[in-house]
Amino acid sequence: GESVPTGLVWPSPEAEEKLREVDGIKLYPTHAWKDDMNPILDSSVKLEDKPVIVGVAADSGCGKSTFLRRILGALGTEVQPGHTAIGEMMTVICLDDYHTNDRAGRKATGLTALDARENDFDLMGVQIEALKKGKAVYKPIYNHDTGNKDPPELIEPNKVMVFEGLHPIYDEKARAQLDLAIYIDIVNDVKFAWKVQRDVAERGWTEEQVREDIEKRLPDFSKYVDPQKANADVVLRYEPSDQGLPFLKVKLIQKKDGKFPMITLKKDLELTGSKPGATLKMYDDDWFGNAVTVVEMDGEIDMDNMEEQLKEPGLGRAEIESNMEGLGAKSASELTEAMVGLKSSPGSQNGTGLLQTVIAMKARSTRRVVGAAFK
Repeated sequence: GESVPTGLVWPSPEAEEKLREVDGIKLYPTHAWKDDMNPILDSSVKLEDKPVIVGVAADSGCGKSTFLRRILGALGTEVQPGHTAIGEMMTVICLDDYHTNDRAGRKATGLTALDARENDFDLMGVQIEALKKGKAVYKPIYNHDTGNKDPPELIEPNKVMVFEGLHPIYDEKARAQLDLAIYIDIVNDVKFAWKVQRDVAERGWTEEQVREDIEKRLPDFSKYVDPQKANADVVLRYEPSDQGLPFLKVKLIQKKDGKFPMITLKKDLELTGSKPGATLKMYDDDWFGNAVTVVEMDGEIDMDNMEEQLKEPGLGRAEIESNMEGLGAKSASELTEAMVGLKSSPGSQNGTGLLQTVIAMKARSTRRVVGAAFK
């Protein structure tokens, strides 16, 4: 199908005229609904267990794709590429699809995609709830290539459903459906360093333009996206390393008694044998009034001896994997193998790869998941 603009802006008299309502759900015509589409319908798929619903909140362009690859690896499954990634076990939905207006529509309203008013949270909430009950939905599509809203697509429930984007934890109804809420927290210095790397290379921007772009988004980001981290079960936080950028300090901030099955270290570790080396440590902290346990990695693993540092004692006193408790691994070297398998992915040498892989393995053992999904 061709990607065609609707030419409509919500709210406007033209759009209001075409507004349809089904079972109390408003179908904004900016979503390019076809006349015969219902937002919720019976599914042709019968699951043994309710789907497990995972929310991943992050600013755009923050490396979610590698993270999702790591989750897929931990589940031992793959997805078919398409607008929505769907596999036999997991479906990954990008919440940009719930932007109420297309790119042209947002120019007309003067609001950014980060603004809650530009997102159809009512539809998002009822559709996530419906999928969790085993129903199917017609989900809107935001076409990133054209900037248009394309006609909605049929989404069936799946064993694990990941909703990733700017606002999975923002709206109360959507948040109530989540079995696990993950927030990826990137402090501004790191975000700037990453975006410079990408935008200067790919888009020919200057550093000044990158800084302006971040600053332009900051008020909305601070108001609508950042506060979600207070409600996350687990936060993956990126700060500059104690040794300075480009090295990173990555923290896994785990709510005590939260939905995230906690991982702990038997002892703090120091990895030597390569520059800048790395330290792993664990401590208790307070996060927005919640008691948390933090596992932190500062610095980098030696990529040439990655396997040894992760798995074997003696080399730089490493043995990261056997030093972790509560990992829920299927074998004594599952973490190491998963890391080595994605060695060439961004962040594999620092806490990104390690702690993303840990979260991926834990997503497997989240409450209720232990049932049918992983027999």
